[in-house]
Amino acid sequence: MAGPGTDPPGVTGDDRARAYQLFVAALDLQDAQRDPFLVRECGSDLALRAEVDALLRIATQDTADTGSLLAARGTPREDLSGQRYGHFRLTEPIGEGGMGVVYRAERTDGVQQSVAIKLLSVAVGRTGQARFEREAQLLAQVEHPAVARLVDAGVERGRAWLAMEFVNGLRIDDFCRTRGLGVNGIVELLAQLAGAVATAHRMLVVHNDIKPANVLVTAEGAPKLIDFGISRALQEVSAVRPDSPATVAAGRLFSPGFAAPEQINGGPVTVATDVFGLGALAYRLLTGRTPFTDAAEPLDYMVALAQRDVELPSRAAQKAGRLIEAPQLRGDLDAILCKALDRDPAHRYASAVDLQQDLQNYLTSRPVKARAATLRYRCGKFIRRHALPVGLAGLLVVGLGVGATVARLQWQRAEQAREVATRRAKFIEDLMASVDPTSGKPNLTVAALLDSAAQDLDHKLGGDPLAEASILGKIATTKASLGRYPEAQAASDRELAILRTNGGSALELGRALWTRGQLLRELGKWSEALPPLQEAVRLLRPLNSPVDLCNAMNTLGWVLGHTEQERAAEAMFQEELAIQMAGDQALRAQRMYPLYGLTILRMDLGRYPEAEEYGRHALEVARASLPADHPDLLNIETAYANTLAVLHQSTTAESLFREIITAQTRVLGAEHKSTLLTKLALVHALMDQHRDEEAAALALQTARSLDALLGVENGYALSSWQFYGVSACNSHQEEEGLATLRRVATARQRLYPAGNWVIPSTRLGIGECLYQMRRYHEAEPILLEAVAGLEAVRGPGFNRTQDGYRALRDLYAALGKANVAAQWNSRISH
Repeated sequence: MAGPGTDPPGVTGDDRARAYQLFVAALDLQDAQRDPFLVRECGSDLALRAEVDALLRIATQDTADTGSLLAARGTPREDLSGQRYGHFRLTEPIGEGGMGVVYRAERTDGVQQSVAIKLLSVAVGRTGQARFEREAQLLAQVEHPAVARLVDAGVERGRAWLAMEFVNGLRIDDFCRTRGLGVNGIVELLAQLAGAVATAHRMLVVHNDIKPANVLVTAEGAPKLIDFGISRALQEVSAVRPDSPATVAAGRLFSPGFAAPEQINGGPVTVATDVFGLGALAYRLLTGRTPFTDAAEPLDYMVALAQRDVELPSRAAQKAGRLIEAPQLRGDLDAILCKALDRDPAHRYASAVDLQQDLQNYLTSRPVKARAATLRYRCGKFIRRHALPVGLAGLLVVGLGVGATVARLQWQRAEQAREVATRRAKFIEDLMASVDPTSGKPNLTVAALLDSAAQDLDHKLGGDPLAEASILGKIATTKASLGRYPEAQAASDRELAILRTNGGSALELGRALWTRGQLLRELGKWSEALPPLQEAVRLLRPLNSPVDLCNAMNTLGWVLGHTEQERAAEAMFQEELAIQMAGDQALRAQRMYPLYGLTILRMDLGRYPEAEEYGRHALEVARASLPADHPDLLNIETAYANTLAVLHQSTTAESLFREIITAQTRVLGAEHKSTLLTKLALVHALMDQHRDEEAAALALQTARSLDALLGVENGYALSSWQFYGVSACNSHQEEEGLATLRRVATARQRLYPAGNWVIPSTRLGIGECLYQMRRYHEAEPILLEAVAGLEAVRGPGFNRTQDGYRALRDLYAALGKANVAAQWNSRISH
């Protein structure tokens, strides 16, 4: 942030800093020592002496107001519940501050209305009453959805009161924390508030005290600015010192951490004061710190504000441990907040409207006015704004930049490196031209742009194999995220072949092998994923790249768990966890992923209470590290809800699943694999509640979608078909359900090795369906075989093993074999 504060004639920024230093030193001296000290230090500089004297008057001559700066509560106030003010009866105190006490109140004239009444702590004399009432009338005209409306006001028994719209909500900082709002969600709230402040400014009203305590957010997420204009009305009608100018009161009454310099140094309070307040509030919400976090006391804050510039928000967020938010603040938000918090009002935004516009520009990826509009900056904004056709191009540019760095390290001669860079620049230029809306060409979809990028890469890049491999890796991961798995696989094959042929580094090859393993895992091809992931871990272990190693370890842990190697999977997750816990804060935040893997592993082993504990821990870390609606957070929430479902907390699990599906549909789309797998988990929760018709309908829809996305014999699709078969059998669609289960059993025997638990699980479903059809003698051998297989592989506590025990109990009860039924009943965990 640049620029000194607003200085009176003869006082420079350096002089003001010196004045505050002398002011602090003088406060520590006895009265008799101050004047000789100031004569010696100020000498003939009369302007400097006048500045110090003004600060000392503010701090020492009005002890009542100085006490309000420190927010001292003094003696407890009496309870005024039951007293009437205007048409309202006070019901209960709901808040207290330096300037008054707030009560909830109800109307007494038959109208049903709850309000919040603030009783001002400063008495209002005769000369101030008329002006106070005129100010209240002005405030009542401020209408904005984000402003708590003034309902009524008056002066009774010498005390001013204001009745405001009652807002049932949380303080904005508490709301952002409990809801886990990300950067964009916070900026959206701030933009609404800036609009509210701008509306008030048009009515010639300045709030003058914007801080977290004065902004509430409703359960629906609507922000409400409260106490609007009260500070100014109080300053202007105060009967304590009627001969004092308003600017002196403004200098005394301020909130450390959020007040503007002019509120402290006696400068005029204008719309720029509220711009500073909005900037300070934004700084607190986005970084977790106030602009001068080490200056909590009013006098410390005065000194800090005069002598120091605000630290860059991104740097403050990094220091506060907000490792996810810090990178998002760099650039635009750093510039926006620093402009709003400039010490000189003339260098801030000219109005709250301008600040609101820049916040909206950030949200829509348009250039912000706080930054210089260079060609490079505007092009970057254009790319992000046109996310569908150009967003992938942005990803490719990033991938290309990585490829450029790697290639430059590989080439031995500087001339060759320059030639390679020239070819890459031409490739980027051609790619961007293909989506330029002014070119007259039709808009491209992301998929079409991918296809265009992938064609003739070798020719386009002038035979630069490492750059080509880098781009192919990016294309592979992006196509996989779009659900275009065969094309993703083809790009991954090409990337690996190029790296192996052209001497790619161990790091490049390890990353490419991890990408390949991830892709095969997404396809449910667990056995095929094992070799590339094992090779990736082997290559990455000796390197000093813990993030890449942990990524490969995590995926390998999942694959080991799905190939009947649970002990090896647990060891892999635990090793990954140990690496992360030994790393820096950013790496430790990644421990959510092995915890997530251990949650699923415990689930598969039937150790459900342990799974719930791991899932809860993973979710706590994820919510502290990831923004709301992040796909990884939603996946971890799904895993935790799954643990609740298998522990028969199906109603709670169902509610969570539906919230997650709504978020995934918004973020990823209704037909994305993650969304479909959460729907599959919801099917299980419905089945546990015996809502089989609903479960069958949802399972059928989900199975068809997974077939289209992954193929008819994909493991995930077959799981969905099994759920459909079981729920169909339980909802009087036995023939359809039995045929479906038999088809799944045949496909799983081809897909999985002998001994995999899903094979006896499907056999169990067939036996259960035959039981529903009263074909008991056909059901008996199938159920016995299925239960024996599940016991051998997963143990007696596994949920499907327990389902088998229940099925055999019911079967033998139906056959009149009570003793045998009792034996199976004894194995059920009640």
